[in-house]
Amino acid sequence: MWWVWIIYILCLVVMGYVSIKLAKYVDLLQHRTKLSGALLGGVLLAGITSLPELVTSITGAFMNEPDLTQGNIIGSNLFDVTIIGVVMIIYFNRIKNARLSSGNGVFLWVCTLITACIAIFVLFDVSIVIPFINVNFLTLLCITLYVLSLFLSNNADIADNANSALEPAVDSTLAVRQIVIRFIICSLVLVGVSIAITFASEYIAAEYGLGKGLAGALFLGVATSLPEIISTFAFVRLGNFNTAFCNIMGTCVFNYLVLAIADVCYYSGTVFLTDLQSVYLSICMLAICIFSFIFYALKRRKTKRSALLTITFGVLISLTYVTFLLLSAYCL
Repeated sequence: MWWVWIIYILCLVVMGYVSIKLAKYVDLLQHRTKLSGALLGGVLLAGITSLPELVTSITGAFMNEPDLTQGNIIGSNLFDVTIIGVVMIIYFNRIKNARLSSGNGVFLWVCTLITACIAIFVLFDVSIVIPFINVNFLTLLCITLYVLSLFLSNNADIADNANSALEPAVDSTLAVRQIVIRFIICSLVLVGVSIAITFASEYIAAEYGLGKGLAGALFLGVATSLPEIISTFAFVRLGNFNTAFCNIMGTCVFNYLVLAIADVCYYSGTVFLTDLQSVYLSICMLAICIFSFIFYALKRRKTKRSALLTITFGVLISLTYVTFLLLSAYCL
């Protein structure tokens, strides 16, 4: 058992280092190129940091463990947005005057809509299968909205001219080609380390006898969200809260795509379960999306940029996650 903990700790160290480097390279690319924060943070980096969820969820589907799959995905999303809440509390002075681009609004709309549909279907125990293609309605919804978000978020950021509001870039002598190569190398390292820490987390969770739903939502959810944690803090320290926010929201939308892929791979039914744990997860995730959307809407208004606003919504988002933990503990 001790060797698993050694692997786990080593993975944490390596993951921390490459996540900081990835955030730096994304920040440099955003300043050196015409690529938007929505494309770099919400699509490219979000997809890379979400690969652990993809591996774990598809594995859970093939291993006939849909409770682990849904718990891992929605639990990761819940924890990811909570990261933003914690960052808002800690770095409120840096964030109070930050500007959020229109691309964030697109990801927020998509994430809130998908979460609301899942919450309704789970709460009322509804399951709709599309005729002829034999696919769950929620699966088709997740795939369709993700594809739409790719185009709409980037176009919204370009129209919004988001890059004009960014802080000055970190001084660097690296050329764009060198930045891209280093970004790819760090991405590959992060993928390998993230997969290793995911399986280590599964082994530890099984060794301590944690329930699969709670283990997926809490233990695996937190473990697979570590890249987002570190990169988010790194972005904020670089003065780029816009890309940090976009990365988290883009990750949440990508995770729903992962859930849809896992549902297609699960032949014995659907991964969209309706047990009590899933109800708590979906409702808390919907609440946290609503708080985030209100915060985004107020931040878009120049008259509403204040430290109190940032701290208030940071606390509301964080308390929602605490509420989920308390409800889960009561459910056990």
